[in-house]
Order: sequence, then structure tokens, then C-alpha cells
Amino acid sequence: MYKIPMLLYDTKTVYEMDRAAVVTDGLKEIELMRRAGQRVWQEISARWPEVSCVTIFAGSGNNGGDAYVIALAAKAGGVDVQLISQGDLANQSETSAYFREQWQAAGAEILPWKQQEIRGEVIVDGLLGIGLTRELDKNWQSLIHSINKKSAIRVAIDIPSGLNANNGMAQPCAVHADLTVTFIGAKTGQFLADGPDFCGELVFDDLGTSSRIGEDQVPALIVLDRSNIKLPAKRKHNSHKNAFGHLLVIGGDKGMVGAVSLAAQAALRSGAGLVTALVHPDCANSLSAISELMVLGWDSLDQKLEQADVILVGPGLGASQAARDCLEKIQACKKPVVVDAGALDADFLHALASDQVVVTPHPGEAARLLSMQSAEIQSDRLLASQQLADRFGMVSVLKGSGSIVQQAGSIPAINIQGNPGMASAGMGDVLAGMIAALLGQGLSPFDAAKTAVLVHALGAEDYAADNDETGLIASDIVHRIPRLVKRLHEV
Repeated sequence: MYKIPMLLYDTKTVYEMDRAAVVTDGLKEIELMRRAGQRVWQEISARWPEVSCVTIFAGSGNNGGDAYVIALAAKAGGVDVQLISQGDLANQSETSAYFREQWQAAGAEILPWKQQEIRGEVIVDGLLGIGLTRELDKNWQSLIHSINKKSAIRVAIDIPSGLNANNGMAQPCAVHADLTVTFIGAKTGQFLADGPDFCGELVFDDLGTSSRIGEDQVPALIVLDRSNIKLPAKRKHNSHKNAFGHLLVIGGDKGMVGAVSLAAQAALRSGAGLVTALVHPDCANSLSAISELMVLGWDSLDQKLEQADVILVGPGLGASQAARDCLEKIQACKKPVVVDAGALDADFLHALASDQVVVTPHPGEAARLLSMQSAEIQSDRLLASQQLADRFGMVSVLKGSGSIVQQAGSIPAINIQGNPGMASAGMGDVLAGMIAALLGQGLSPFDAAKTAVLVHALGAEDYAADNDETGLIASDIVHRIPRLVKRLHEV
């Protein structure tokens, strides 16, 4: 009841689930609204039992109806309620109007918003719901800014007003909630882009509906966790290194050998049997400190391509003519390939002969591949992820807050683990090395990408359990990989 579910839905599907709750479960709309409002009040009174005054903002939609239920519950509990209305009450649904009339019948006031003082120690946002897709006008923006400026606890009903429930973008502003209580189905926009920052702590409640309401609905995203990733099988005693993949890491132009070092070490810690690094010929000695790593120059590419089982190309590769020559030689390779960083070139991807490819762009690289701007990628990360997978026919990992792993024809997966400390140099190199190592141990591209993304993020959380997350660096993840994989095996 309280745990965030593993399936996320777009707003169209959530509306279908709402209707199914009425038709399939036989719940009346008025009962669903009553449960929603009471659930929010239970959360508020349990967390802040000493609150003496709440300001409740009620819109003209169903969120407004929930708000009136909360107001009635607060008043019944002896709490002073300031109820402020915004929007045309003539547009209220019959169900919302019922609870508004209950509030008025109790002799309580409904104050239209006139930029008056907000008195509550807790502010309840019941203004706008999940249907918002347009940009808010200046009056709505002014109201939301007033709510955000107030030094008070902010609680959103279902979703913070102003936040797009599909893509997680503010329209162009949204209530900064400390707590959001959401119902029936978790929404994609609560986990994409700025959604997590606006939602604050997210609590989910199914309002007592049955699992049947979602049986015919396809989720937009699956949340990565232990139940939907795969780990390499436990190794037999009679094993040898060649059974776990010979990984070839190609990159490391002058001044960028560190990227190859991180990718290679992450691959070794993720179980790769052998790892060979091919770097700029002048830089081969730079990696001599990694005893387990074989290091050669780019001029050995032809020979090593034949010996390798998996190719990782791009970390620190640069854009020199020699780098482009490496890409040209790799194009005909039919072995599994992970493409990162400097190798993320549309022409190269289209020319690849392999049918087992994972691409790992950050938003800027995704924008270049899709001939878009980075802001466009971030404004609809789910759509961008779908376009990457469809256009190139490959598994894509669109990195960033809420990394999305996509394979054409499959429901994409989103990572909600990790922390902002991961926004540091080399994190992508570590992830690419992990994916490649898992490919070499027999996982499919989609499974290798999902597993690596989750373990990568859990490494950041493991670090932050004992340290301030701002000090996290990529090599901290590398050292934690074996411990985290062990934990996942034990779950």
C-alpha cells in the first residue's frame, strides 16, 4: 500500500484505471474521492500531529474534491482550516461539488484566491491534477509562486500542481511539494526530468482497488529492481577465464586514457574473464598500474578484433583520424558491441553489422544522434528513449536522472535508484564497462543494460550510506560492484 509500485503509467492509462475501479471493482466515484482525501489527511496528521492550521487550495477538478474531503477531516479533528479556491466552480464534477457542498453545509468558508496571506503551517495543494499539459497562464503561475515562497510544509494531492504527469516537466512552474500522495497508479512524470524534485517524498495508495483494474493496461515504464534484472549464473568450480568473455575496450586518446581505465576496471569487477585495452599508441604505458589489464595501441585492432568476444568502443576515443579509422574497422564486426562517448555517431551506428548493440548516450549525445537540442531530449525523455531504440534498432540507455533502458518492442525500464552525486566525471565509462562485461557472460543486450544500470546506481547509494554524496567519484562505484552483486544474488 505504501511502497512505490514497480509499474508506471501515462495519464491516459491512469484514467482508464480510474474507470475500471468503478466498473470492475464496483467502487463509486464518491467513495474513491473520500478515500483519497482521507488518505492524505491521515498522512498529514501522522507526520505533523501538532499542526494547528492548514491552508488547503482547492481547484475546480477532482483534486479540488479531494481537497474538500481533507478540509472536512481536518476540521473534524479540531484543526483550523483556511480553504482557498481557484478556478471556475461551475466546471466541478458532480462528485467534487458534493464535497464542496458538505463543506459549505458545515458553515465553513470558501475564499477565492486574492493573494491573501497564507496562514497554514501545512499547505495542501489540490489545485490541478494529472491532466495538465498546457503552459499555465500568469495568474496560475503567480499563485504557485506564492505557495512556494511560503515557509510551510507543502503536501500535493496526486501530483504537484503545474507538473506534467507524463514527462515530469513544469508548465513552466510547479508546486515544490515536500510530500506527494498519489493514487491508483504511479505516474511517469513523477519519476522523469524534474518530477522527483517537485514531488518530494512520494507515497502511493491504491485506495483499496484490486489488481484487476490494471490487468488490461500496459505500463509506460517498469521500475528496475531485483525482480526484473538478470545476473550471470553462479559459476561452476570447473571454470576458466575464457568462459566469461574477452572484452576489448577501444578508446583512450591522448589526455583521455582515464576513461578506458575506469571502463576496464569496472568490466573486471563485473566478472569479465579477460580485458584488453586499445589506446593511443603513445598512452599504452599509462595503464601499466592495472596489473590485470592487457594494454596495446590502436594499431593492434585488427588482430584483437578476431580474439575478442565483446567490443566496447568510445571511452576517451576522441575525434582524430586514427579514431575514425578504428570505427571503420569495427563496423563489420558482428560480435556484441557497447557504444559510448566518442563513438556515438549516427553514421557509425547505422553501419554496424552487429545485431547485439547497446548505446549509452547522455542527453547531449542523444540530441546529436537524433538531430535535436538537449532541452528537447530532457523535455520528453521517454519519447527520446523510444526514438533512439527505434531509429537505430539497438538497446539504448538514455543516461541521466531516471536513466531509461529501452529495447524496441519491449516495455522500457527506468532506474529510480542512485543519487545526484553520480553527476561526476567517469560515471558513464564505469557503466559502459559493466554492460560490456555482462554481455560477455551471456546476458542479452537488454538484460545486460538493465542489470548494469541498477547495480551502478546501487553503488552510489552504498557510498552515500557512509559519506556525503557530493564526494562520490566513479572509481567508488567500481570498488563496490562485487559486494552489490553478492547482495543481489542473496535476495
